Amino acid sequence: MDESAFTLLVEKAVDAIPKPYNEKLDNVVFKVEVQPNENQRARLGLRRCDALFGLYEGVPLTKRGGAVHSIVPDVITIFMHPMTSIFTDPPLLEKQINKTVWHEVAHYYGLDHKRIREIEARKK
Repeated sequence: MDESAFTLLVEKAVDAIPKPYNEKLDNVVFKVEVQPNENQRARLGLRRCDALFGLYEGVPLTKRGGAVHSIVPDVITIFMHPMTSIFTDPPLLEKQINKTVWHEVAHYYGLDHKRIREIEARKK
């Protein structure tokens, strides 16, 4: 899959973010990168064999204390290479992209992994 087709799937996933989570995505930039850069990998303590599908970089809403921080936008990056290497079946790839976009948006809202799994379990 080329980067433009992957980007279209990410855009579709962003459009499908469930309410109420899609309503307050102010000053959030979504972008696609082929893979995480060395700085991102080092900051997260990732080993070379570790795959990273997505990354939220910013200050979660729950940590802002009511302050308006955002001259610089929060950034959600979706990484193409790990996903397209692991999920070679197009429907499974699309499902993983949707899951990854949702997961990173949940971090923007300050949700931890436990809470994200609880919400995902209710959707099934």
